[in-house]
Amino acid sequence: MPSKDRIFVKICGITRAEDALAAIGCGADAIGFIAYPKSKRFIPPGKVSLISQSLKTEISKVAVFVNPSRDDIEKYVSAGADVVQLHGDETADFAENVAKSAEVWKAIRPRSKDDILKYKGFPAAKFLIDAAGGTEYGGTGRKSDWELAKFAVEILGAPVILAGGLNPANIAEAISSVEPFGVDLSSGVESSPGIKDHAKLKDVFREIKKGAAI
Repeated sequence: MPSKDRIFVKICGITRAEDALAAIGCGADAIGFIAYPKSKRFIPPGKVSLISQSLKTEISKVAVFVNPSRDDIEKYVSAGADVVQLHGDETADFAENVAKSAEVWKAIRPRSKDDILKYKGFPAAKFLIDAAGGTEYGGTGRKSDWELAKFAVEILGAPVILAGGLNPANIAEAISSVEPFGVDLSSGVESSPGIKDHAKLKDVFREIKKGAAI
């Protein structure tokens, strides 16, 4: 677990073992697998298992869902995921049930402070603040509202990870402005959906050092 002066970094939308290894080599604390079939970065549980088995180091493996069934979740947990990120309209009761088999994170796409306040007390180990709007659930490249993210950091009572449109050009400013527990990047370090650009990965980790110690 990062200390209070070290930023937590998740690289999401992993579809290839070489990209997972590159993210780990740069210093990532977590990698994310999109378990939402409508996503351009969707990866089936069998491939998650193959990638997980190829990793020679311990790292958090996050499966990202949108309104899943418990059966969907169990397939990815069995494949190696140890964190379940809920990105849809999942209830607190559902999250509590999922927490019996994996750590739960809750993603929020807030348009107002009320959208954040309603999750105060929600049973999640961490929260993720992403960009609002549109029909896609993350990975859009749209910048999240940093003022609302800062509010979430102050009010939610659990670690907050900032996502939404982060890239090498704005990551240091984002960390300085929001002061989150961590950051989550996907499209900002890609050459195409699901294919990570290893040069961009190196660039973003270099820039992260300007915003916080790592």
